[in-house]
Amino acid sequence: MEIPKITHNGLSFVNVTKPNLEQLKFLNKEFGFSMLNLEDYLYKTQIPKIEVYDGYTLLVLDTPYTQQPVRSNGNKPGTNNSLVGRMFPPRGLRRKRILLGEVDFFIGKDYVVVLHDERTPQINHLFELCKHDENQRKELMGKGAPFLFYRITDQLVDTSIACVDELNNTIESIDEQLEEKSSAAVIEDISITRRNIVVFETMIKPTLPLFTDLEKGKYTELGGNMIPYWSNILDHVQKVWDRLEDSKELIEGIARSHESMLTVRTNEIIKVLTMFTAIMLPLTFVASLYGMNVELPFGQLPGAFFMLLAIMTGLAVLMILYFRSRDWL
Repeated sequence: MEIPKITHNGLSFVNVTKPNLEQLKFLNKEFGFSMLNLEDYLYKTQIPKIEVYDGYTLLVLDTPYTQQPVRSNGNKPGTNNSLVGRMFPPRGLRRKRILLGEVDFFIGKDYVVVLHDERTPQINHLFELCKHDENQRKELMGKGAPFLFYRITDQLVDTSIACVDELNNTIESIDEQLEEKSSAAVIEDISITRRNIVVFETMIKPTLPLFTDLEKGKYTELGGNMIPYWSNILDHVQKVWDRLEDSKELIEGIARSHESMLTVRTNEIIKVLTMFTAIMLPLTFVASLYGMNVELPFGQLPGAFFMLLAIMTGLAVLMILYFRSRDWL
C-alpha cells in the first residue's frame, strides 16, 4: 500500500490525510501502533493527550477550522478550510461556527506519523516543502523526530493565534455596530462569537498541561535539547488562553451593553405607545358616547360637532401638558 512518506537521514515523515481503515491497518502492521489508538482517530473519540508506548509516543492535538461560506465564485457551503493564511469571513459572511479538528502524532525514534484531514492543510504544506525543497527538508527533518513534531505543532499553534486575532476583529466590529438599527444581526454576531470563544477554550484548556509537562521534561523521549522549544510553544498557547479570557470578558460586556440599549429602546417604544393610548382613550370615550343613537346633552344643538371636537382637542392638550409636567414626554 502506498502511504505518503519522505525519508531524510534515516528519519521518515509519514503524512496520512483522511486515513481509511485499510491504511490504519497498514500502519498497525508496519509500525506496530495500537489498533485501538488508530480506530480512536477514525471515530474521533479522543481528547488532547500524551501517551507513551513501547517504541513510540502518541500525541493528540485539536486545531480550529471554520466552514467556507458561499461566495460569488460559486464555492459550495460546507467546505472546510483552515484559518492559517486567510482571514475570517468578512462582515457579511463572518457568522460561521468555529469547529475543532483532530491531529494524531505517532513519534518514534526514526519517524513521525501524522494522521489528519483536509482541515489542516498547513501540515500538507510542510510535507510538500520537505518533498520538493532540499533545504527545507534538511531544516525540518535534520534535527530528529521531536524537532519535526515541534515545527508541525508550531504551525498548528499559529492557526490558533490567527483565529484569536480574527475573533478580536469580529468583537471590534460588533462594538462598532451597537448603534445600528439591525439589532437582530448584532445579537446573532454576539451569540456566535460567545460560542466560538467557548469552543476555543475547550481546545486550549487540555492543551496547556501537555506542553507544561513537555517543558518540565516529563517525557524523556521528547526532552533534552527540545525543552526550550516546548517552552516557546507553551508561551504561545498561554497567550492564546489569556487573550481568549480577555475576549470573553469583552464580548460579555458588549452583550450586557447591547441588552441595556435594547431595554432602553423597548421602554421608549412602550412609553410612546402608552401615552398615545392614554391620550386617545378619553377621546374615544367621548366619540363613542355621542355616537350612540340616544338623546344626550348638547347633542341636538347647532355646531355640536365642532363643540365636541373642541372638547376632545382640549382633553388631548391637557393630557399632553400633564405628561410634560411630569417629565414623561
